[in-house]
Amino acid sequence: MIGEISDSVDKWFQERWSRFTASENYKLMSNNSKGEVFGDPAWGYIKQKALEMITRMWERPELEENKALLHGKMYEYPAYERYVLTTKNENMVYCGTENPIFLEYPPLSRDSGGSPDAICLNNSDKVDFEAEIKCPKNPMNHFERLKWKDQWDIAQNLKQAYVQIQNLMLITGAQYWDFVSFDERMKQKSLQIKIIPVYPDKRTQDSLHFRLLKAVDERKKILQEYVGTMI
Repeated sequence: MIGEISDSVDKWFQERWSRFTASENYKLMSNNSKGEVFGDPAWGYIKQKALEMITRMWERPELEENKALLHGKMYEYPAYERYVLTTKNENMVYCGTENPIFLEYPPLSRDSGGSPDAICLNNSDKVDFEAEIKCPKNPMNHFERLKWKDQWDIAQNLKQAYVQIQNLMLITGAQYWDFVSFDERMKQKSLQIKIIPVYPDKRTQDSLHFRLLKAVDERKKILQEYVGTMI
């Protein structure tokens, strides 16, 4: 039923607890007005992860990811099916809604990771390419995306998704990703889906890796300041 969440989703939330996750790591990417590495959103994010290090997850966090997960029960899988039909990528595996997966970032396996929506494995069981599916509740968001041409439009207009994709590329080693926006409310079927290929952006990836290392270090410092211990 819509609104119910499986035990595997509970496990998924537990795996994300206290870790810096791909869907939220865009918060680490903006400097403050003084040119320092982290601005206020980043510090709030790091402090939250420090808190999670020393607390149990009593209930599922009331985050945008949770709301999007519930929304995706109705729209994300149909979007995935349309994507496969449109691209003929029949070897794709859907990883969302009922059975989400959490993949650790190898250099920081205890501290960071992410969850792809759909993946395609090659003959060596390595990730070949993947897809990130967005089904916006507000139809204006999809409407705006219809005029986007390439990954730089995503970077400029939807930083959260762009950083998320680049982060997941770092995690999986994939060299290609499809950004998928889907809204079946559009009357013309061809306008219901927008697919934009995304390729590795080394500058963004290097910056993100540096900021993740620093965020992990700052999280430890916050714990030292508040509770006098290093975890």
